[in-house]
Amino acid sequence: MGMATAVSQRERVSHVIRRLSMGTHPDLLADLRRPSDAVDRALDLSSAGAPLLEMPVPADFDAGSRRADILTPLAWWLERMSDPSRMIEERLVWFWHDHFATSIAKVPSPYLMWQQQTTIRAHATGSFADLVKAMSRDPAMLIYLDGIQNAANNRNENFGRECLELFTLGRDAGYTQDDVVAASRAFTGWVVNLPGRVAGNIGAPWTATLLRQRFDAGEKTLLGTTGPLDMDGALDVVLAHPATAPFIVTKLHRELVGVTPDDKTLARLATSFRRDYQIMPLVESIARSDEFTADATVRSKYRSPVEKVVAVMQAAGATSLRLGARGNAIGAPLVTALRGMSSMPFLPPNVGGFPKGERLSGPGNLVHTFDLLQAIDAAPPAKRSVDALFARFGVFDVSDDTRRVVKRQRDPAMQFALALTSPEVTLT
Repeated sequence: MGMATAVSQRERVSHVIRRLSMGTHPDLLADLRRPSDAVDRALDLSSAGAPLLEMPVPADFDAGSRRADILTPLAWWLERMSDPSRMIEERLVWFWHDHFATSIAKVPSPYLMWQQQTTIRAHATGSFADLVKAMSRDPAMLIYLDGIQNAANNRNENFGRECLELFTLGRDAGYTQDDVVAASRAFTGWVVNLPGRVAGNIGAPWTATLLRQRFDAGEKTLLGTTGPLDMDGALDVVLAHPATAPFIVTKLHRELVGVTPDDKTLARLATSFRRDYQIMPLVESIARSDEFTADATVRSKYRSPVEKVVAVMQAAGATSLRLGARGNAIGAPLVTALRGMSSMPFLPPNVGGFPKGERLSGPGNLVHTFDLLQAIDAAPPAKRSVDALFARFGVFDVSDDTRRVVKRQRDPAMQFALALTSPEVTLT
């Protein structure tokens, strides 16, 4: 899938930025001479970055359940992805948002979806152990995977199963249905206070609380460990299991490098990661490896629709997005396109997350990619050379065929669209 020709130094530098951020950041690239410089810049978290969006706490359930309000955090997040101050943070926030996929199609409140985003942000570059514990009691997650229905006398195994299969151990880790039951029993008792929809005093509105009378306090045997495990106790057992670190390392390696790590690399990275589950040392080890910048990894991945949105914004110099008037925002071009590609943030198609790989290459995605151009608040750049146009997309190695097709088109807007849909931009 990667480009066959040798990779130039400028393309390799741009590749680093593309993989360690959600954008192309063309205005930065001229100042980065070597791939190692680009890694340093992309991993730099010393800047405070833009302040978090402040969504007001909804007064009641009806005020908090207007799903169109999700467009406010959506616009903030896409604009934040185009900001160069904390690039790796944005890549990791997206990675964990996909990993712990939760959808507003089931969660009744944009406010809760945004609160989940802030929880992910708080841990995205920190500890995976802390992140998985925070996500397990996150109100949006509790609603999405039916944790609020999981009680000692009426067990629901949805979250217990997905926690083991998708979030920690992985599908083929050797756990059994008895382990799913034990984990689910440990996770019982959590409820979410949806104002006006629940009775009694169960904590502050829009927050999660453990109700002891709903918790199964009995002995459980999970992955060979027996005891009166609660949520954190069960998660400690899962984190100690030898399959968890390799599963997360493999998934993050595929995200950043584009390929599955070989056995030796996986063993080395997983051994280190399992010691303390710190995310940034793992990212740094991956990003500073020879494989990360090897020719074979450049353009070895399909660019996600969200990355295309950010690329369009940055190539055109857009500073904000057109999401449509409040009354018909859901029909706005950007939202329609992202939904058509099953890639709208906060709306993954299922608990497995967003489409990846060749699933992004169909003709429908090509059509919707053109629609992304309607979302920016700036016109495409005026007519310029083909190389200068592709440089705005962070692309420097352009094939003769692509150059010919784009150069033949005289309309700058059409040139811009052709660049966006070219193989060089489709792959990243």
